[in-house]
Amino acid sequence: MDNEQLLTFINVSDLKNYSRAAEHLNLTQPAVTARIQKLELELNCRLFLRDGKKISLSEEGLALLPFAQKIVNYMNEAKQAIDTLKIPSLTIGLSPAISVSVLFQVLSLLREKNQFLFDIVEAEDSTEIAKMVTEGRVDIGLVRNVVQFADLESKYLFLEKYKFIVGKNHELAAKPVISLKDLIGQTMICYRRQTPIAVKIDEKLVGVEKLKRIEVGGFEMVKFMVKNNWGFSIISELALGNDKEDVPNQLRVIPFPEFNDLTFHITGIYKKDSPKLENLQLFLDYFESTLQTLQ
Repeated sequence: MDNEQLLTFINVSDLKNYSRAAEHLNLTQPAVTARIQKLELELNCRLFLRDGKKISLSEEGLALLPFAQKIVNYMNEAKQAIDTLKIPSLTIGLSPAISVSVLFQVLSLLREKNQFLFDIVEAEDSTEIAKMVTEGRVDIGLVRNVVQFADLESKYLFLEKYKFIVGKNHELAAKPVISLKDLIGQTMICYRRQTPIAVKIDEKLVGVEKLKRIEVGGFEMVKFMVKNNWGFSIISELALGNDKEDVPNQLRVIPFPEFNDLTFHITGIYKKDSPKLENLQLFLDYFESTLQTLQ
């Protein structure tokens, strides 16, 4: 009993006709007949009953059918699982503040020109991503240079700046340039104030009186609240993304000279002995070229 015999049996059962089953399987009718006969010989029973030109399942055929369907399904699933293992795959660790639109553009380009599978893991900060790469939980991490990764290979990708954003109807939206005194009494929407980058941002805001803060757990929420005029934010270019329509339609990005020197290197990190070096380099090349569109 093999998969071809069971698949032929299922098709004859469904179509109730040897000729149509042969056409559906791209076989000759004698080949279909031979397969059914061989299966009947092996099981020592008749699987189909004839009434003139009509055929129907015998009692034994009815008993076999659900098992045949399960076996064929299991064999197809097994083949798909094995085929999937042959497709290159990458587990990518992301630091926060990397826009979904940027990542989607990179992965779309890769999938368009190469056969790839991806798993995406997002962590709270670059330190956690570096740990994941070291422990082998992710193949590659995209981090900012606020962490040490001396034992890992690294590739510089992008010099990231930080932007001051407000909603189009916010009272600060009409300002041509923002200064620290403009922030007195204002509300800042911020992401996880304990992260290294958030600490650096807070250091630059020391001395701003009556500055209120609303802390949220994700950058999509930061942008949503800013768009709805809950307050301002100081956000990375990669968190802001490369959506050329969404940003100007709903947000104002205003120069803030006090933050011109706040920059970070976006870096790809991976193990030196990774067996996926070729695919890792391909991903990094695509990511680097996509980031260049932000400049």
